[in-house]
Amino acid sequence: MMLRVPDTLTIDCAEKYVVSIRLWPGGLSFAGHIPSEKGSFFYTETAFDPVTPYPQALKDAFFEHVFLSYPYKHVYIICVNRLYTLAPKPVFTEEAEETLMSFVFSAPGPGYKILHESLPALEAEMVYGLPEEVYSFCCRSLIRPQFTHAVTPALLCWRERNLPCFRKQLYVSVHENIMDAACYDRGALTFLNSFDSGNAADLLYYLLYIWKQTGMNQAEDELLLFAPASLYQELKVTLRKYVNHVVPVESPRTTAETDTAHIPLDIISLFGCES
Repeated sequence: MMLRVPDTLTIDCAEKYVVSIRLWPGGLSFAGHIPSEKGSFFYTETAFDPVTPYPQALKDAFFEHVFLSYPYKHVYIICVNRLYTLAPKPVFTEEAEETLMSFVFSAPGPGYKILHESLPALEAEMVYGLPEEVYSFCCRSLIRPQFTHAVTPALLCWRERNLPCFRKQLYVSVHENIMDAACYDRGALTFLNSFDSGNAADLLYYLLYIWKQTGMNQAEDELLLFAPASLYQELKVTLRKYVNHVVPVESPRTTAETDTAHIPLDIISLFGCES
């Protein structure tokens, strides 16, 4: 599949655009907008040949689509994987980040670049891994790219939504065979983890286990779910037997004037919070 962008996206006007390059297992997504112009949002994606190593497939995509490396106003690199953890801000040090990742995961190990980003609202640091070859290529090919983990934009937007809420809320996003789950209580993050999504039965098990372990109230608290429409309906039918309030996660506002249901939540959250 070819990446398709608006005809107006030329190298001469690239400096007006804020874009994201989303690196997900098996492919790449490209999105962007001009923050001051409604209707300027676009989104396109392509799957890579599974036989080709990811770093090489990424290089091939940049070679085939020269607009990926235009001199944009701002470029976000969104990393989609489960190799992340949150570290409390008071105890985090850059010197200890590799030790922390080795403690939490048997991977990433050699060949991975350990990155971190500050989340002041949560008084924490997001620490995550990205293949070194992919990281180096992005730094060489783009002007001042800002790396972020896919969980981060949603975490911050979910916290803002939960702050005025009197209920505990469990936010869930299902994408690329990954389920991200975060629980909030008056803006405080009380649970965060990601799971292999597998099938609907596995997701139901994880969700009900999280609900029980975090002590959420069946009658009062909310489960907010972002998932493909058919999966959402399948999960909701069963979940409503155990949880009274199961509702879809609404996409944050953006400058888009298009249906955003098919766009990954991290991209919409990033641009919604960034606009």
